[in-house]
Parts: sequence; structure tokens; C-alpha cells
Amino acid sequence: MQKLHITSLVELKVEARVNPSESPERVKNAVANVVQCTPEYRYGYKVVGKSFGGESLRTIYEQIRSRTAMGVLRRILLNNRADNSTWFLLNKQAAARGIVVVVDDERESPLGPVRVTISCEELDALIDWLVPVR
Repeated sequence: MQKLHITSLVELKVEARVNPSESPERVKNAVANVVQCTPEYRYGYKVVGKSFGGESLRTIYEQIRSRTAMGVLRRILLNNRADNSTWFLLNKQAAARGIVVVVDDERESPLGPVRVTISCEELDALIDWLVPVR
């Protein structure tokens, strides 16, 4: 993994809804499989995890390079950008198996997506590190 060369703090927030047919533990594991964090079951219906630092994106960084989804993820990150934050969605079922699958729309993930929100003052540099222009 290439070193992230930014000085500002990278904050990640990961959220996934827990459906009545799902185990909160399995959803927590799905979240932890794709983003290095310690997710918690909250509010009786969702799993939320927070993490700090680019290292938390290691799994996404590594897996996105082994697929042809880099351009898709870059487009999504740029389209969803607002000031110093952006977000993207991952397929929850794939995340449960430790596989990073980016989805454009939450309907592409039948059990609902995992939403990853990234906040950083140097967001352009972070996006270029995570999904460089080819």
C-alpha cells in the first residue's frame, strides 16, 4: 500500500442498517471486514463504526486495485463530494465475505448497502491516493 502523504486528519464513518432478518453481529462483521474499525450496534436498527486515519481504508485500497472499479469509485467520490467530505456505498453481502463491491445505488445491494463517509481537509489528495487517475 502506497503511503498517504497528507497532514490532516482522515475521519471515516461507516453505517449499515440491520434488517429484521439479519444478525447485528453479522452486520458488524461485514463492516469490520471492509473498514478497519470497531463497529457498534446502535439505535436498535443499525451498525455504526468510526475510525481515524487513511490506514483504515487498507482493504478498500487493496481490493479496488484488483478490480476494474477504480474509475467507478473515483466518479462516485467526486460526485458525492460536499466541502471536505464525500461518501460511497458498498454491497453489504459482499462485505460479509470480505469483498469490496462498490454500488452506485442502494437498490443494487438487496439487504441494503454499507455507507462509508470520508471527511478530510485534504480530500483531493486522499481521493487521488485511494483511486488515482489512470
